[in-house]
Amino acid sequence: MSKVIYLATPYTHKDKDVIEKRYAQTANKCAELISEGNVVISPIFYGHNLLKFRDMPGDWKFWKNFCESFLYKSDELWVYMIDGWDQSTGVKGEIELAEKLNLTIRYIEFI
Repeated sequence: MSKVIYLATPYTHKDKDVIEKRYAQTANKCAELISEGNVVISPIFYGHNLLKFRDMPGDWKFWKNFCESFLYKSDELWVYMIDGWDQSTGVKGEIELAEKLNLTIRYIEFI
């Protein structure tokens, strides 16, 4: 069975255009990684699409349990270093939990 990779990226921002850009970058990276044969979980990809169908907050406070539940089932955390990754409350929380779980953490440069 393949290892499960949790892809962490920033999402929340006051500017909706930034949110859409982050979503697109995340979706593109997911497609790339999955097309290479990886198993990837991306709460941003999943959650962004759900927000189209229900009025829910898009912030870490609301999504924390959702995200962490997937991280507990993952083998590795990959942090995609798109703009804002190092200021993201969610990404910081995901890194902290991955460290507690002794998961491999990999940082991916945005090119």
